[in-house]
Amino acid sequence: MLLACLRPVAPATGAVRPGSETVTSVGLVSQLVYTKGMSPAMAARTLILCGLVVGVWQTHAEPRAENPIRAARRPVAVIDLTNDQPIRDIAYKLLDLLAAHTELAPPAISDGAALVDKLPPDDDIRISEARKKQQSAEQNLLLRNFREAAIDAVEGQELLLRVTPRAALALYADLALALGQSRLGEKKDIQAREAFALTYRLDPRRTLDDLHYLPEVVQTFESAQQPSQGTGTIAVRGVGRVWIDGEEVGSAPGEFTASFGRHVVWLTGLLRDTAGKEVMVSATRSGDATILDGTLTRPQKVARFRVALSQAQDPAARASAMAALAAFVNVHDAVLLSSVNGRIIYQLWRDQEPGFSAIKDLGHETPAEVLRQLLPPAPVVVPEPPVVHVPVITKRWYQRPRVQIGVAATVVAVIVGGYVWAHTGEPDRAWDSNIVFGSGKQ
Repeated sequence: MLLACLRPVAPATGAVRPGSETVTSVGLVSQLVYTKGMSPAMAARTLILCGLVVGVWQTHAEPRAENPIRAARRPVAVIDLTNDQPIRDIAYKLLDLLAAHTELAPPAISDGAALVDKLPPDDDIRISEARKKQQSAEQNLLLRNFREAAIDAVEGQELLLRVTPRAALALYADLALALGQSRLGEKKDIQAREAFALTYRLDPRRTLDDLHYLPEVVQTFESAQQPSQGTGTIAVRGVGRVWIDGEEVGSAPGEFTASFGRHVVWLTGLLRDTAGKEVMVSATRSGDATILDGTLTRPQKVARFRVALSQAQDPAARASAMAALAAFVNVHDAVLLSSVNGRIIYQLWRDQEPGFSAIKDLGHETPAEVLRQLLPPAPVVVPEPPVVHVPVITKRWYQRPRVQIGVAATVVAVIVGGYVWAHTGEPDRAWDSNIVFGSGKQ
């Protein structure tokens, strides 16, 4: 029907075309023309019908606006900044409520757990094992088991190479001192001096007294404290922050200046496992510290972001750490839980201004009341336009357009038919070219 509406209508003519036939009705003779066009009456009806069809089609083709408009989803993270059980209990209650909330639920359950669960005690475990190695080395030194003491000291240092430098520094110096004593007992004076020199670099305030150490140990340790006679470089290959002898010196990869002697290099990073290596720098050879990147799981990475946020001191660093955590776990709002003097406090954060809210005492507020402050605005409901009912007006039979058109067509047909019938019997007249007007004669 729509294609028929779009097809052009051929104009109707009064001329008789080949292929037409004569129809006689009630004494009137008319020509019925066979053509590919349509009659004017048919054209009018077709145009009316096509207008209705096109109007209905356009009505259904127009897109409809969404109604009602839903508020944007804003997932919330719950973060325990203390690693304490009472705070963790509150955090679990908040997570239970969030899990059933369509707008506030965090995108990943594992991420939410990593922000609340007890932090993995990797550093604590390694430090504890390294301390046991240090105690075993001292016991072997008392028994003059120098080789066993050296093995214990080296194994303890290897454990500390995977510990945060500042947390490992003092114990690493103790193990270096035990290693120097064992090397001295093995008559390896050069290696003993290197170990004692490293002890002094890691702990410049370290001193030995004659009551606890043998005189040769004290003498060798003091001689190792003499400043080195030259400097070289340490090439660090890897990715992360570079620590040399417990001091942060820059980013890897890169080359860094260091005095002659033995040094310990750590490579740390927010999203990498801590790793380290001992290197030797001399006049003929620079230190080479190639440290491979450790693989971290996603929960471990989330926990690293959490630790970085808890350790941030100034407002700018805290805002940066919070933004990095939110971007990694894909949340827009957060509830930060902590404690002060035994009281549980909380703070809200949004990725929109002003960012952090004021710190509030949890007091008697329930988890539901805390989350209610982060609910998105209520959906905006657009009212539907009212339906207008057009009253149907019933016309009398003689007021209907079809009847009026039929009557008019009948009148026209009678007039035209009468005219044709009146002139049908007249004979053809010859054309007289010498017609004279007026009374004069030719």
